[in-house]
Order: sequence, then C-alpha cells, then structure tokens
Amino acid sequence: MLAEPDRTPYDVNFRLLGFRVRIHPLFWLGTVLLGANTLNAGLEYLAIWVAVVLISITVHELGHAIAFRRFGSDSHIVLWMFGGLAVPYSRVAGRNQRILVSLAGPFAGFLLCGLVYGSNYAIGWGSIRNGAPVAWFYTALVLVNLYWGILNLLPVYPLDGGQVSRELCEGKWRNRGRGVIVSLKISIGVAIAVAVYSIICEMDYRSRDSVLDFLPWWFPRGSLYTGLLFGLLAYQSYQLLQFHSRGYYYEAPDDRVSWEK
Repeated sequence: MLAEPDRTPYDVNFRLLGFRVRIHPLFWLGTVLLGANTLNAGLEYLAIWVAVVLISITVHELGHAIAFRRFGSDSHIVLWMFGGLAVPYSRVAGRNQRILVSLAGPFAGFLLCGLVYGSNYAIGWGSIRNGAPVAWFYTALVLVNLYWGILNLLPVYPLDGGQVSRELCEGKWRNRGRGVIVSLKISIGVAIAVAVYSIICEMDYRSRDSVLDFLPWWFPRGSLYTGLLFGLLAYQSYQLLQFHSRGYYYEAPDDRVSWEK
C-alpha cells in the first residue's frame, strides 16, 4: 500500500513550500467514494468534503516531507486513492529520527486542527450563522484532522503508528528480524480489534436498540469502511508475518518500505 503509483497523463502537478506535489487521478475517485453520503445534503457538500480531504492529506504529507528535509533527505509528495505518500530520496539515518519522521505527519494534522479550532474560537468564522456549508467545512476540517490523526497512530502496518512500532520493536530486540515479527503480531491484533469494533458499530447503527450507549459522544465510531480497511490491513500484516517467519527477512535485510528509501 506504500508503493508510489505510476505517473499518468491526468496527474495534477504543482509545488508547495519547495516540495513537488503530484495528485494521482485515483485520489479524486477515492475521496468522492469516501464522501458519497454527503450528496444527500447537496453537491456543494461533496465539493467541501473533497476540499477538506485534499487540505488534510496534503498537510499530513507536508509534515513528513518537512521532517525528511530536517534530517537531510529531500522528498516529494504523492496523493492517491485513500491517502498519500511522502517519498524521500535517501534513507534517514537514526531510529529516533525515523520515528520523528513518522510522527510528523499526524502531528501536522493535529496542528492544523488546533489552528482551525482556535481561529473559530477567536472570531467564530465556522459558526452556523455564516451558513450551514461553512459550519460543515469547519466541523469536517477539525474532525478529519483529529480522528484520522489518531487512527494513523495505531500500531498497524503501514500506518505511521505501525512504522513507529517497528522501530521501537527493532530497538528492543537486538535481532532485527525478531523485532519486525513482534511488531507484525501487534499490527495483526490491533487491526483485527479495530475491524471487529467497526463491524459492531455498523450493526449497532442499523439496530433499534444500541449496545454502545455507554461510549462517550466524542469516542469515534467505526463504520463498514473502517472494518473493511482494517480487515485488509490485518491480512496484509499476516502475509508479511508469514514472509518474515520463513526467514526471508534475513535474505533481504533491506526491508525498508518505499517512503524510507
């Protein structure tokens, strides 16, 4: 899932803060599919959703790209399908530095969330008094950057939290192969738990009698999409675990994912 997609004639290319940014056409398709339910409120809400996702993922990847540059590696950004990539041109040396690179993306989103929330608190631009679309833009921008950032920190491959988990496990176990295997087992367990929780949430939503009323209002609810996504991530982690458990890790010690190379 971390491989950079091939270029197409329909890519959108531009530069932002000195970084090359490429938007693959599948980014628009994936974003529209994620926000298809907003069409119930009107086409303008789907357009707002696309803008929110574009801004949020770009800021997330900019966080990675700036961290890469800080540690001596330039990079470019690719947005595609259901996410994005910051692709460096050289490997970042040092485990702590690589961990900071992984954390920089979610925390860039948290910073944006704080700025949006703080500006609204100061001048009230996201109030319903300025129109329902503006209020929805504000709410979506805050929630996407907050909850997607938290989700990205889960220790599941290939999310940022999964990269941090691998680095920490490799640091704990001198045998790097053992560290990767432990981190993959953690990834499988957490991904399955999130998938099961998401399915329960979807069933609860369709049921007349809720069994999740004990959860606070701010606790994120799963959906069929998150259930499918984390089910897929659990399966991918299982495949990687089988690969490393058979000893192939030692035959190919350079197991870095694309954004690390």
